[in-house]
Amino acid sequence: MMKFILFTTTVFMTVAILALKITNFKQKLEIKNLTYVCDSTKTFRHDFNNIMQAIGGYIKTNNMYDLKIYYNNLVPECFKINSLYRFHSKLMENAAIYSIISNKYNVAEKYNIKMSLNILLDLNSLKIDTYTITRILGILLDNAIEASKECHQKIINICFQEFNNKQLLIIENTYLSKGISVKKIYQKHFTTKSNNSGLGLWKLSKIIDKNNNLKLYTTAEKEFFTQKLEII
Repeated sequence: MMKFILFTTTVFMTVAILALKITNFKQKLEIKNLTYVCDSTKTFRHDFNNIMQAIGGYIKTNNMYDLKIYYNNLVPECFKINSLYRFHSKLMENAAIYSIISNKYNVAEKYNIKMSLNILLDLNSLKIDTYTITRILGILLDNAIEASKECHQKIINICFQEFNNKQLLIIENTYLSKGISVKKIYQKHFTTKSNNSGLGLWKLSKIIDKNNNLKLYTTAEKEFFTQKLEII
């Protein structure tokens, strides 16, 4: 009886410690994200008066040509701050998914890629284990970054949503390799890059094949290359 009590207590303590670690991890992620958002916002707010004065100068002199150029340079900064705020809200519901997307967002930012995110469902309600979804998400985003960073318009759009009782992860990105075969890309060692192993999407296909509730649809349209993961 004493051994059983000791065993039960040990299990309980282990679970409690694990829960505490997860909570601390989430808090650290949230603090890191909030700090980044606040710093970006403060910097932008600090420059706001200068920005308005510059805009006022162009308007007073009726210099619409330079005003348009100035506006086009200003929009990406506004887009970045808006994206950061959206990243903070629903994404924080799932620490693992937050960590993957936050990391890829920082990588994309280095290449001046505009990454947008829409979350239209509860990430903790996903009918897929965390290990599998983070692997899939990591592979898809790595490929999206590799493709879009070569484009004049560098865009990645991520969306989590529900449709017809199915949960969907949709990732679309700009790309240069028009006419690419959506069947060949999942073959082992297939790649459009000389320094790439070509194993990413092949590994992804193996993950999909092992899970009966997952389906992946790939389309290569004129503007965007799209990956749609269905979770049934």
